[in-house]
Amino acid sequence: MKKSSEPPSIPDFTGRWVLDRTELLEEYMKQSLGTDHVKHKFPKDMTVVNEITQIGNNFRLKIMTRGGVSETCFEVGEAWQEQDSTSDTCSVTSKWMNNKLVTVAEGRKTVTVTRELRGEFMITTMKCKNATSRCIFSRDTKSK
Repeated sequence: MKKSSEPPSIPDFTGRWVLDRTELLEEYMKQSLGTDHVKHKFPKDMTVVNEITQIGNNFRLKIMTRGGVSETCFEVGEAWQEQDSTSDTCSVTSKWMNNKLVTVAEGRKTVTVTRELRGEFMITTMKCKNATSRCIFSRDTKSK
């Protein structure tokens, strides 16, 4: 039996996703981290890779950047604790909203991340306070 938060047919995010482009990332980083945006000017050739393994509502999300690797395992509908980008502990929950995976981290600030699939792209929308950013990832079909 499916949980009430699970859509009739959940999307499969499994795969390796490579950052294609961002929108309004600097303002979002300023709001979410609370620091001067000059410190967070990202190079245009910034490399970010998301490796996602999904089995039903269970996820393993590995994010790789030049700055390091982070990995999170979670089940949609269950709460968990993790450290945010400022190393504070926050409470995180996730749910299905239509065909989107919505994750909310509540700590010193509330950050909402929505992931959705559009063809061969994964759109990740991040919101904190009044700032919203989108990261558009392309499915890496070469690394199977």
